[in-house]
Amino acid sequence: MKIAFLMYSFIPQMGGAQIFAYNLINQLSADNHEIHLYLPYKLYLQFTKVQNVNNYKVIPILRHEYFTAKYWPGLIRMRLKLAQKIQQYDVWQVIGTYPAGWVAKDLAKIVPVILRSHGDDIQKDAKLEYGMGLNPYIDKKISKTLSKMTHLVALTESVKKCYQEYNIPETKITEISNGVSLERFNRKVDSNILRKKYGIKNNQIFILTVGRYHIKKGYEYIPEAARFLKENGISFKWVIVGKGVSILHSNLLERQVSDLVILKEEIGLNNSYGPNNSFNIPNDSLIQLYKSADLFVMPSIIETFGMVLIEAMAAGLPIITTNAPGCRDVVSNNYNGILVAPKNSEALGKGILKVINNPNLKKSLIENGKNSVIKYDWGNIAREYEHLYHHAINKKN
Repeated sequence: MKIAFLMYSFIPQMGGAQIFAYNLINQLSADNHEIHLYLPYKLYLQFTKVQNVNNYKVIPILRHEYFTAKYWPGLIRMRLKLAQKIQQYDVWQVIGTYPAGWVAKDLAKIVPVILRSHGDDIQKDAKLEYGMGLNPYIDKKISKTLSKMTHLVALTESVKKCYQEYNIPETKITEISNGVSLERFNRKVDSNILRKKYGIKNNQIFILTVGRYHIKKGYEYIPEAARFLKENGISFKWVIVGKGVSILHSNLLERQVSDLVILKEEIGLNNSYGPNNSFNIPNDSLIQLYKSADLFVMPSIIETFGMVLIEAMAAGLPIITTNAPGCRDVVSNNYNGILVAPKNSEALGKGILKVINNPNLKKSLIENGKNSVIKYDWGNIAREYEHLYHHAINKKN
């Protein structure tokens, strides 16, 4: 197939949607599909500066795409229609309802357009001030965009419900999860190297949390949960890896656990390469960190999917996370993880204690997690997208 991808955000920006698209594009390219990736001009320059792409084509849309999408979206729509006329793509894969979906919606009249949301474009939480749709002006554009798409991809059941709140019929929605490279996570590592690097003794439990800082991640509940563990006599070190996590430092000092919780700014691309000169994402160093830990904790309040959860399963870690959208779609309580109440430090601490104090439960969570994650391998996820593309093309014809 000849597939066009359209995004307004991409590598080297390191978010869930960017990593997903990057890995899917590389998998589809490896499966001999012809891929053209359309990016805003500045992002095109940033990406081509950090990577010499040789297995797919990267194309700038125009210039000043964000401004144009807001005030003159018709210019970009004309640009995309011209690209379709010249290139004759079989299908367009759009990531993000606004602005990418907004400028691409008219393409659906002439070619199948598949939209996959990136989370904050359709999810809303007024208390967290999270979600583009909280702005009524943008919300109307999101609603109109969703209605025009050929088909929608939902990462989870929670995302599917968000689509349905915009009155999208169930028949127009297909649930396809994020992916993970099981082959990379199955490699053996020497955990002593990472434990020594972070000053974690052999008798200490290594707790790991991965993800950029955002109010929706629930990181504010970690310092009190760490104090709870300390007061219960647990010997541990908790490593939090993600862009912006240093904001937690004063909170940790206040609760007297700054010596027990290590804040590490994100591990970026760091010259970790795979086939066709592509970056390995997540980075090899981050995989080593996963595989050196004893427990994985994700205290989120709301997620689209929670890609780090399947990465933790692939690494063989027992998971403690929250009964929140996105998290509960991936983790089944007492099967492949422990679900606790969100926004509750004590519940988070008790969930961790439950796993620490029950070796049989820990073993069961790890085994079930490894079985659960098989379906998320990138080869399987790419085949689901291929099936959806063929279905949309046949229906259009």
